[in-house]
Amino acid sequence: LAREYSVDLLRELHGSGWSTASEVARNLGIHVATAMRKLSELEALGLLEKRVREGTDLVEYRSVSARVEIVLDFDGEAKAAARDAWSVAKSILVRERPNRKVVLEADERAEVVRRIVFVKTVRLRTTAQVMELTEAEGRFLWHLPFASQDAASVAEVCRRGKIENPIHVSNLLDFVKEMESRGVLEIVR
Repeated sequence: LAREYSVDLLRELHGSGWSTASEVARNLGIHVATAMRKLSELEALGLLEKRVREGTDLVEYRSVSARVEIVLDFDGEAKAAARDAWSVAKSILVRERPNRKVVLEADERAEVVRRIVFVKTVRLRTTAQVMELTEAEGRFLWHLPFASQDAASVAEVCRRGKIENPIHVSNLLDFVKEMESRGVLEIVR
């Protein structure tokens, strides 16, 4: 529902009752194709019902209920993430990849990498792209084994960095894939 126009569409349909996509688009000042896409998404979520207008082939929508309740189950989400993330994290071995075009900017006292600088040189011109890191990403990179050391599992690196939140571990699995593609670390197979 956080996507654009979703709440506006629900409000419009609650106030006007059965309406076609073009009627909703006109009232909200949006493109008809956008309205059609959003209406079908909301209908798939069970928030709208649709029918064909009598005597025509026009599809109309209306709100199923005047009240929409959203339940966010953070415990359930964390448990599901923990089940999957930790088992996957144990099976992926990683270590630093030597790369002269990647510089890790670190804070030794905090034992965290603050940002990554990707250096690109074309002839005499050098450009640098800076990537700011989250606390979990920075601690993960700080505790990553050096290229000369044996690889460690993502789960072990997380434990060394005191990263225990399963949602952070799940996010770090995506981060590991991105960092491998950018030459920061290597996944040992």
